[in-house]
Amino acid sequence: MNDKFSKLILVGIFICLLIIALKPNSSVQVSPNPNIDISSGEEIIQLAPNRIAVVDNRNNSGMRGTILVFDFDGNTKSFNFVGAFNYADYFRNPQKYGVEHN
Repeated sequence: MNDKFSKLILVGIFICLLIIALKPNSSVQVSPNPNIDISSGEEIIQLAPNRIAVVDNRNNSGMRGTILVFDFDGNTKSFNFVGAFNYADYFRNPQKYGVEHN
């Protein structure tokens, strides 16, 4: 009786392994992440529903400390340049921007 029970268990395990091996793969497709990879030292910040800022933090870019502001135009589905600001200069020369420096 013990021998029959062991064979039954082994046959059950074999059937389970066979079902797992022959099981069809799922057809779920993973879409790529729509976020932009900005690991190079740039940062994109949403300022308002249709306004973003691109901040350049790269050391050797020539534009380090620059913030570029863009508005999204829903009709043309594109971004329009609004302006730029150099925050590094703002912190180095606050008196130039009307901020008192002690």
